[in-house]
Amino acid sequence: MVGTAEQATQPADWSAALQQVFAEPWRVRPAFQPILDLERKQVWGFQVLARFISPLRATPPEWLDAAGRLGLRQALEARLLSAGLAALPDVPSRGKLVLPISPTTLFEEGVQKELRKHFPAMRQVVLDITDDGTPVDIAELVEVLGPVRRDRGRLAVAAGASPGGLDGLPRLRPDVLKVGRDFVSGLESDPARRAVVEGLVQLVGALGGRVLAVGIEHEAQLDSLRQVGITLGQGFVLGRPVPSMAAQVTRAGALLPG
Repeated sequence: MVGTAEQATQPADWSAALQQVFAEPWRVRPAFQPILDLERKQVWGFQVLARFISPLRATPPEWLDAAGRLGLRQALEARLLSAGLAALPDVPSRGKLVLPISPTTLFEEGVQKELRKHFPAMRQVVLDITDDGTPVDIAELVEVLGPVRRDRGRLAVAAGASPGGLDGLPRLRPDVLKVGRDFVSGLESDPARRAVVEGLVQLVGALGGRVLAVGIEHEAQLDSLRQVGITLGQGFVLGRPVPSMAAQVTRAGALLPG
């Protein structure tokens, strides 16, 4: 049953629900949505999404927004990161785990300590930098990411929400640039949108990265994505979030026709 809007906005309900999540870690469970290599027709990695076991039903963004209003966003993000990192032993060989985190939370010493604990597996970690509305000092972000990248960890940012905008990309040098539905939808019939995406592919490629199209909903979109040079894809047509990664690996070839 989905909670009503009134239920989801009552501070007392959110406060109790969040305290319950912090007191009982099992209430945060990761789900894994496959990211496919569109050229090799195999699973490249998994986007980690949060699932909350709570009487208060809400989407992950609603949980984060509520935590932000109560001054608990960083603590909740850290809990979600820990839940995702705990799944590293289950990641297929050479696979990647894409873990969302805001710069504000990444700057926390406790989070840095948590990441250092996983340095042997850091080559399978992609930190997905999200926008929490707080201004970001690019030089500080590059510095705090230094140890992660020295341990072969990777960085993902979203087009349109990357710290520093396009000017920040040469300094951040993301391994993955995510383009969302606004870029993907209608790409096959909109020359202007296609030109923008092709430009992003060239820019990120020159920096040594790849472009990931998210929100792919139709098989017909796949050819257009390949034509503009996008080599990574994520969306319901390629696989929905699931509790286990193993089943998605065996389905990868069938998910990519042509």
